[in-house]
Amino acid sequence: MGGASGPKTYMGWWGSMGGPKQKYISQYTVSPFATRPMKGAAYNAVFNTFRRTKNQALYVIIPAVIVWNVWARARDYNEYLYTKEGREDLEKANA
Repeated sequence: MGGASGPKTYMGWWGSMGGPKQKYISQYTVSPFATRPMKGAAYNAVFNTFRRTKNQALYVIIPAVIVWNVWARARDYNEYLYTKEGREDLEKANA
């Protein structure tokens, strides 16, 4: 009879269930580079960090210098305003 198989029927191991041969099945292996994922990590960390920092330095240094100069001039002008000459100049400007 063509009914369902009984409870003790062995159909085969996973992947070979006795059906037609499957098509388009890919087989993968582990790359030798993936077996040592931390190879050269410390060496690359040092030089990669240096390279990336060097490439971004001007984006940080130029605005930092501008901000420093503005802050230093404002600080010096504020200190000047607390002197006798500074108060006299401020009174002349406001009068």
